[in-house]
Amino acid sequence: MPYLRLIFNHNMIMNLNILFLIFFSIFLASCNTTNPTDVKKTDTQKITSIKYGNIVSSLPVKVKGEGSMIGATSGALIGGLLGTQVCGKELIAGAKCEEIAIVYATIGGAALGYVTEALLGNHDGHQYIINVDDSDNDIAIVQGNENLIKNGERVVIIFGKTIRVLPYSG
Repeated sequence: MPYLRLIFNHNMIMNLNILFLIFFSIFLASCNTTNPTDVKKTDTQKITSIKYGNIVSSLPVKVKGEGSMIGATSGALIGGLLGTQVCGKELIAGAKCEEIAIVYATIGGAALGYVTEALLGNHDGHQYIINVDDSDNDIAIVQGNENLIKNGERVVIIFGKTIRVLPYSG
């Protein structure tokens, strides 16, 4: 019997390690940022176009996080692993209790992973209306940033995979 206890403990440790990795991947996936001073690697060493303008209006906003398949899949995996630990091989309505637990835990884990990723992505930001030089049309952009760019301030608009607005003093 001590041998069986050792195997069970080893499996439990492996499951906990897998759970940690999945939770960590959900956390990393939900830490996307809209801060204009954070540049993605794919935007480095590329020629991008820029425009200049002046801030017409700035408004603080709440940027809501969004869940994705990454969070749902990670949550489903965690739920499925936890479901295997719930009950044994006894039958309930013609099915093994463990199988029923795995199905419900997987569904619950997927929902929880999706919602968790969305909640971790919530942050503050600002909406800017910009009067672009050499254009008759104003543009609007929302970006996450703690530092407000004031009305009337001169800005540079940088176009890449994402659009960034930064103060310009040139």
